[in-house]
Amino acid sequence: MHQKFEEKIQSSGFSELTPIQKAVFEPLKDGRSIDALAPTGTGKTLAFTWPLLENVIPDDGEQLLVLAPSQELAMQTTHVMREWASTLGLKVLSLTGGANIKNQLDRLKKHPEVLVGTPGRVVELINNNKLKLGRLRTLVLDEADELLRDDTAKQVDEIWDAIDNSDVQVALFGATEVDETIAAGVFDREFERIDQRDVPMPTKIEHEFWLTATDQRNKRLRQLAAQKKMQAMVFFNTTKQLKMTANFLAHEHIGMATLVRGDSSSTRERAMRSFKNGDAKFLLTTDVGARGLDIPDLPVVINFDLPRDGETYTHRSGRTGRMGKNGLVITFGNDHDARDLKRMVAVDIEVVKGRPRLLENDTAILRNSRAGGDNKAKARPANKGNAPAKQPRVKADTTAQTATPEKRATDKNSTKFVKPARKEQTVQSREDRFAKEKKAKRKHRKDKGKPKKV
Repeated sequence: MHQKFEEKIQSSGFSELTPIQKAVFEPLKDGRSIDALAPTGTGKTLAFTWPLLENVIPDDGEQLLVLAPSQELAMQTTHVMREWASTLGLKVLSLTGGANIKNQLDRLKKHPEVLVGTPGRVVELINNNKLKLGRLRTLVLDEADELLRDDTAKQVDEIWDAIDNSDVQVALFGATEVDETIAAGVFDREFERIDQRDVPMPTKIEHEFWLTATDQRNKRLRQLAAQKKMQAMVFFNTTKQLKMTANFLAHEHIGMATLVRGDSSSTRERAMRSFKNGDAKFLLTTDVGARGLDIPDLPVVINFDLPRDGETYTHRSGRTGRMGKNGLVITFGNDHDARDLKRMVAVDIEVVKGRPRLLENDTAILRNSRAGGDNKAKARPANKGNAPAKQPRVKADTTAQTATPEKRATDKNSTKFVKPARKEQTVQSREDRFAKEKKAKRKHRKDKGKPKKV
């Protein structure tokens, strides 16, 4: 590793490289094309940043292109790479849709050595003859499985045609396997598989399923917002439901930000900044925010809607508990949803029927999420390869609704039972009650039609 990188790593407080960072360093530095797989939150961006930047020559034009599936991930990658590239005197330019294209064109004229972009904007610049990739040496696909799907795969194919150089190194990175036939068809080569998904890494993520009626989910968020140190990414399946919840939270004066496809780049950047700065309790998003985003020490992820599949659940969950830190994943739904989730993922999930511990004015879970601590459930890779996913062990709390108040008082997942004091009531005779009702009716007839006093 470059001496300047080693010095910066030591000063940054890194204690040890992660398994994926160690495994890909030499293959990337040697110019080999790889297909690298590792769990979310294991430092894949730095895994390709360190070795590839060492091969870049200052002031020799565009040599490294990194593609990302979303503006947010592209901007995040840009910030990370720019921090390390500056130590070697290299320039990094972000090319994302929704941003000011004139500024991007002005900076392109300076021929930055490293480009990070979204496929749509890169294709647009290529088709307008504003971007030439004749000097490119390496192409990286971050979240490759997402990039090599549907219309995005066609855009990646267009970019590869514009590169038109079979000697260019290609590196695929992600937490989910890429369809090998698609990758081979686009790039016309075999990839060296580096799979670090089974390598042990400290994972301290708890998974809870809160049985919650559909019309009570917004109220659950309001309850969570009252907890100290609470901050969470909240995932929705549709933008329509996201906006309805955003309106509810705004009416309740709860700080939140929204991250949805279609908003301008500046709007989405403000939302991310507001959330990372702690000004917003919740970041409401669809699965556009499930890939690669790194919010340091994020304590909680909430699935407002049940994920459509196990892969989506895995990527959403990966926003918390990153780099071995603690995290909590909460999913709302009914009994049917709990059974569906049990079939689709391979993690231990505690089904909570009573009042959750997190709502007991006990912030220990949130403190542990930020400062470390022991958690019970450990995530395992969901549906590795073609092997059937293991069934999660769902620990249902059946005592919450059937137990006596005394029993509920000792249950750690239930609200402590406190018998309310009985108020003294004055006994009113039947005749007095009829007389009172008759007097009220006379008064109503007397005042009927008169203007109300202001």
